[in-house]
Amino acid sequence: MCLARRKGDDLLYAGKVDHGFDKTSAAELRRLEPLVRKTQPYAKRIAHKGIWVEPKLLAEIEYRAKSAEGKVRHPFFKGLRDDL
Repeated sequence: MCLARRKGDDLLYAGKVDHGFDKTSAAELRRLEPLVRKTQPYAKRIAHKGIWVEPKLLAEIEYRAKSAEGKVRHPFFKGLRDDL
């Protein structure tokens, strides 16, 4: 899962999450299916391939630090947020 952070009206790439997924979170991520789009939502194109979605939901991600470029280090998926 690729992440983004907001800077003004733009979305900037903030890294990707490969850990923390299980059967429960896989079912939860089905909420993304109606949000699929053909293009990346980022202000600056990235080299990753994937299935892109409209940036309408927030995910809770635990991480240890951020790089100088603002990318998360050692991220772990905790779930999608319903409170926002």
